[in-house]
Amino acid sequence: MLRFEFQIRLAGILSHILDVSEQVESIEIDNALPVTDGGVFLFLTVKFDETVSETDIAGQLPDMDIVNMSQATVNSQMYYLCVVTELANVSVLSLLTEQQAIPHRIVGENSQLSVVASVRDWNHLKKVANTIEDEHGSLELIGTTQTESVGFPLGGDKIKQSMSGKLSDAQLEVLEMAYQMGYFKVPQEVTAEEIANELDISRSTLSERLRRVEHNFCALLFGPRQ
Repeated sequence: MLRFEFQIRLAGILSHILDVSEQVESIEIDNALPVTDGGVFLFLTVKFDETVSETDIAGQLPDMDIVNMSQATVNSQMYYLCVVTELANVSVLSLLTEQQAIPHRIVGENSQLSVVASVRDWNHLKKVANTIEDEHGSLELIGTTQTESVGFPLGGDKIKQSMSGKLSDAQLEVLEMAYQMGYFKVPQEVTAEEIANELDISRSTLSERLRRVEHNFCALLFGPRQ
C-alpha cells in the first residue's frame, strides 16, 4: 500500500462553509455516511474565530441541511456539525472513493484542501491524482509513504468519537482546557497550576482528572477490543 498526502484548491461544500464567515479557521471531515439518492451524511469539525449560531450557518448554505450542531466544551469557537448534502458537493471524497482510494484525512484551511489517502501502488496513485487534477485544476503532492496496512479510513479511528461517554464532562473540560492553553506542547506553554487556576479547581483535582483521562485513553488504545 502507498499512503500519500496532497493539496488542492478548496471547493464544494467546504468552500461554502468557509465563505459563511471570514473568521473560519479550519474544517475537517470527521466521517461520511452515504444516504439515498446520492446524498451523504457529513460529520464536520469547524473552527471559527468567533461564536456563530446554527441559524447563521443554515441561512447561508441552502444546499446543506444541518441535522445537529454542538459547541465544544471549552473552546466556544469549535463546533461539531452533522449535515446532509449531495456527495457531488464533496467532490474530492467522491473522486477518491470512485477510484477505490481510501481517504484518511480531509481538512480545509487557508483556501486549500489537505488530504491523506491510501492507494494500492504507484500506478493507482497516478490514476487517482490525474482524476482529481482533471476535476480541480491542479494537485500538489506533499509526500508519499510505503505502508504495510491500510490503516483506519476516514472516521474509523476518531478518538473524540470513540471516547464519547467514556469521559465525564469535568474530565473533558480539563483535557480541552489543557490542550487549548498549550499544556501538551513541547516546550510546555503553561503549568498545571495555571490550568487549575483558570478552571478554579485545586492542583490535586486537576492531576486526578488528567490521570483518569490518560488511563481511559490507554485503555482505548491498548485494552481489549469490546
